[in-house]
Amino acid sequence: MRPLKHALTTVILMLLASGATAQTAEARARLKALKPADYPAKTIELTVGFAAGGAMDIVARQLAQKFQDYTGENMVVQNRTGAGGLVFNRWLLMQAPTDGYAIGLGNNMIIGDSLLRSENKWSYHDADSLAFISYEPVIWFTSASGRFKNLPLSEIIKAAKKDKADVRVGTVAATLIETLAEQVEQKAGVSFNQIPFNGGKPAIAALMGDHIDISFGFLGEVRGMGDKLRPVAVASHKPVASLSAVPTFNAVFNSDDMNWVIWRYIIAPKGIPAARRTWLIAVFNEMMKDAQLNADLEKNGGIQDASIDTPAKVSAELERLAAAERKFYVQTGLLK
Repeated sequence: MRPLKHALTTVILMLLASGATAQTAEARARLKALKPADYPAKTIELTVGFAAGGAMDIVARQLAQKFQDYTGENMVVQNRTGAGGLVFNRWLLMQAPTDGYAIGLGNNMIIGDSLLRSENKWSYHDADSLAFISYEPVIWFTSASGRFKNLPLSEIIKAAKKDKADVRVGTVAATLIETLAEQVEQKAGVSFNQIPFNGGKPAIAALMGDHIDISFGFLGEVRGMGDKLRPVAVASHKPVASLSAVPTFNAVFNSDDMNWVIWRYIIAPKGIPAARRTWLIAVFNEMMKDAQLNADLEKNGGIQDASIDTPAKVSAELERLAAAERKFYVQTGLLK
């Protein structure tokens, strides 16, 4: 029976693979028919605001490869780092060319930048939202060899209260990452020593070197680190499937408003010629139906939502996230 079962499994996998190949071929044909005659005539740059090796960079490189697979056109990833993503957002909205050769993998931290750090020179409304990619809840980690190596978050909070310990927490200034740390401070009645970083990758490195006690991060950034890190809480409505034993911040603090995710989408400066914009949207929509790409994104913690399939729906969801973030800033006095 085993040889027969193995043979049947092989046949099924071959049929699935051939079906996926046929779907990809059909998608390529549709995109070729839609492609403008004069575009692209050179490499398209997909820019991210964080360093190589971080969660945003990992996703961007997966997208760039799949873009080439579907279109046969070149796409390269550029890292435009600084100020926790602010440098990238400001560049894309105020300096990037509008010819369709400069697009970005953005995220919802543009909201905090727009509300708190733009000096009223630009807004997240000024960007063109082309396609939704994935979202991922913020996770707090401790080092398996650090001072809180065996403690859950509830016990870390108790230790901080009892000893008035100088608990060093990695954040990104003026973003939802910092907002989460401030929420924990408020609800727990403690004060952290918040250490700003320019993304999850350097914060995780600092945690591994015992330079901080708690770091935010995402699964893609910590993959391969084995038992060196311990997730202690997830900023989502419900536990993450791949971390089912890790509590949510809401559960730890008996709350319902500690839901902070990195929401990734394709962003561009407004003004791209209509035919080029239409083609780019179509390409990313076809890519996001790709089973292998979705599997790769999920492996690194990404969560998909197939219902967000038009630029209008992307913008509407961004507004929903902005409303929640704006509410917190008003409550804490950061905005009037």
